[in-house]
Amino acid sequence: MKKEFTASTYIFDGAKVLLVLHKKLKKWLPVGGHVELNETPEEAAKREAKEEAGIDVELIPQENITVNHPNARSFARPYLCLLQEIPPFGSQEHHQHIDFVFVAKPQEGSKHEAPQEVVRWFTLEELRALSHEELFLETKEILEHLFTTRCLTGVL
Repeated sequence: MKKEFTASTYIFDGAKVLLVLHKKLKKWLPVGGHVELNETPEEAAKREAKEEAGIDVELIPQENITVNHPNARSFARPYLCLLQEIPPFGSQEHHQHIDFVFVAKPQEGSKHEAPQEVVRWFTLEELRALSHEELFLETKEILEHLFTTRCLTGVL
């Protein structure tokens, strides 16, 4: 089965998270997309945030150790990795996404520039009120975890 690498980013600002309305799926999702040739997942996560929401982000470190030498250096590690089943659509066959899921905050002074109908800040209470037609169950589970754990200390 075909597998493709993707990167998604949950962007938090205070007690709100930025989500985008996926055109095809009609569901609220974190910003994200395919990792391009010669691009790291970290670079893809930042690029997709800029492309989809017009916002520059700073990824929240998830490292156990940081290495910085001329021959090897660390790059941002995802908060979570998912193997997603993508159903057939149009001429596209069933395939899988290997998704590198990051957590980020807006860079100082960066605000999203897209219309609220397609890019919106949500509180946890607003997310809990969304139906499964509006938000995937796994997205809701991840958001519940991110909002209620201490992993976002200094962000929320």
